[in-house]
Amino acid sequence: MAIYTLMSPGNAPGVTTTALAVSYAWDGRALLAECDPKGGSVLQGFLTGQMEGHKGGLLELALALAHNPNPAVLWEYVVSLDHDAREWLLLPGLKDPRHIVQLDGAWDTIADVLTTATDSGVDIVLDLGQIGRPDTPMRLIAASDLAIMLLRPSLRQVADARPRLDALGRYVGTSVPVALCLVGKGDYTAKQISEALFDLPILAQIPHDPRSAAVLSDGQRTRRSIRRASLMRGAAHLAAAMRQHLASLPEQEVVAG
Repeated sequence: MAIYTLMSPGNAPGVTTTALAVSYAWDGRALLAECDPKGGSVLQGFLTGQMEGHKGGLLELALALAHNPNPAVLWEYVVSLDHDAREWLLLPGLKDPRHIVQLDGAWDTIADVLTTATDSGVDIVLDLGQIGRPDTPMRLIAASDLAIMLLRPSLRQVADARPRLDALGRYVGTSVPVALCLVGKGDYTAKQISEALFDLPILAQIPHDPRSAAVLSDGQRTRRSIRRASLMRGAAHLAAAMRQHLASLPEQEVVAG
């Protein structure tokens, strides 16, 4: 089992929505961990507040680990998203982004706990949101087996992604392979995007599907099956590509920088 980090250069390519779709489409047990410093949104979005009484998430986990560093504590703060007799799990993110300062000294422990969790037969999809901010938990990316940057195929997104990928490469060195996923259509081909971004591989291209995205981001109802939506088909393709790409890599893969 492995840790896969999803991130973006900013300007809303939909990291949380994609991470939720990917973890839903995962072949096997999957845990979505909302680790975006700006806060989590799945409880109030996709679940529309139905689990308001849940005792906690990322912050509460960090506080608990400070008193009891047993990795098994993680499962006390995980929510089941399983609606179809599958193992689809969530570690909710921060309810208040101002609490991010309380995690400053906790990221190493959280990374260790998530790494240990993969030994229990669960793949972890990390939603890191926008990277390149001072509060980006780089330690979590360093603990990942594969990092995927989501971006739209536009000049603006490429310009934003390049310095962030360069900085990431300098931080993780050759220890964490990095790949790309394109969201929607734009004026540039996948080959052009890859060439502009250190020749990083593009694993998939997810279609722009705002109606289905609203189901995942805001819990909006739909009469059609979400499974057949183009967004979910794209997410399933990305999920399979992530696993296949990781399996095809040598022990160390050179990344940007």
